[in-house]
Amino acid sequence: MNKENVIASLSDRETQLIQWVSKGYSRSEIAEKMSMSVHTYDAYRKNIRIKLQIKNQADWARILTQLD
Repeated sequence: MNKENVIASLSDRETQLIQWVSKGYSRSEIAEKMSMSVHTYDAYRKNIRIKLQIKNQADWARILTQLD
């Protein structure tokens, strides 16, 4: 999946969350910056994993690398 396909498959909030993750912010820091609870953060991450078929940390690394 290329960068354009990754971004097109995500909502604006999901894309924003991934951008914060790629910058190295923690779960609680991202939740605070996005004005959401950590439970909502977890739900967004779950939706991202499903949409992008992320099964493990290697898949996360691949996606984050593609978005740089």
